[in-house]
Amino acid sequence: MWQYLLAHAAYHGVRWFPQGNRWKMALLMQFLSGGAVLGQIFVLWYFERVSRYCEQPLLPLEVASVILSIFTLGFTVVFCVLIPVTRAIKIVFHIFGVGCFVIGVWQIYSVVMSYETCSVTTPELYFLSQISAIMSGVAILVVVVMLPFWLLNACKRGIVLDPYSRTGICYEPAKCCTCLWHI
Repeated sequence: MWQYLLAHAAYHGVRWFPQGNRWKMALLMQFLSGGAVLGQIFVLWYFERVSRYCEQPLLPLEVASVILSIFTLGFTVVFCVLIPVTRAIKIVFHIFGVGCFVIGVWQIYSVVMSYETCSVTTPELYFLSQISAIMSGVAILVVVVMLPFWLLNACKRGIVLDPYSRTGICYEPAKCCTCLWHI
């Protein structure tokens, strides 16, 4: 789930800046996305103990996490380059978010259930899975907190936040951070 939130942050982070100065934020977001992919690949390839037996599916989940991180890198590039993002890309991005949610919940469950066995037999893989599970849990909490606002805004446009008319339920708390409420 953290992959979805990272690409979502790239979408809004780039748009915070004026058009002539967006390249710095786009470069930062590309660096963060690429670092996430390279860090996971490094742990999976470098340590031989990663392939040892673990009763929970931590290795397949980490491979899925690497694949989702590569998609995150792609979405980050698309969101940084395309200024008006098409509706089709947004729909595909939200389907990607559902997949990230499923993998994130499964990863949290597997990390919790495999503490006694996998933390001893495959410590590097378990540590990487634990980091991914914690980041997924935080991302799920952020999305759960913001989901009612997104749904309310989808039902009636501008009721949550309308920056042009300076109205809405969340105008005062979000006037300095309007990017959180939409994609």
